[in-house]
Amino acid sequence: MRAADLDYRLSVSPLELVSSENAFRPFAEQVRKDVERLLGEPRHLDDASMLKTLLSSRVHLAHHFRDDEKAVATAAWIRSLQGDPAERAFAGLTTFAAVNARKLKPGREPADAEYRAAFAAEFAKLLAALPRTPEIAAVLKRQRAKIAEISEAGLLTEARELIAPAIARRGSCGLAEADQLVRVRHRLVSILPLRDEMLAAFDTAIAERSSR
Repeated sequence: MRAADLDYRLSVSPLELVSSENAFRPFAEQVRKDVERLLGEPRHLDDASMLKTLLSSRVHLAHHFRDDEKAVATAAWIRSLQGDPAERAFAGLTTFAAVNARKLKPGREPADAEYRAAFAAEFAKLLAALPRTPEIAAVLKRQRAKIAEISEAGLLTEARELIAPAIARRGSCGLAEADQLVRVRHRLVSILPLRDEMLAAFDTAIAERSSR
């Protein structure tokens, strides 16, 4: 299989795809199968850009399908590829916290109050364990800014005004566009509900490192 040959025929618009679980799930199942097949071919492991895209889709889809073992393993893989020590220290923590929260509150969705509380506690614990260095503080500030920018309106606008035109120009939905759609769906259903908890945890962790 060649990544360039992948062509996902969408039965709905990109906006509807990221907004509807019924529309997204069969698409996600196909992308998941293709990602696993591509990761099984050594040539793709030697292509840094391709590997980044494949691992991005894989970790987001693992969360979607509640495949906790694969989510953790993929987050650890992504972490191992980080060249900057501070970025590497932070990489994967959101996934680790989410998986821990799911184990503590099985069956709960990210929007559920009990899950959010469990996630907040786990995420705060992981951030507190990071080194108290200026480099880590800088990473936390950058990550906080990314989370602060996330909104439902912004994510839906991305699907409608950025991803949909790219698919139209290409004439089909390829792997790059599929990864973007998967990422938007993940942020809508798994990250956005935790936005306030993440911001609060970041604020505490940044303050702890700013006092030194």
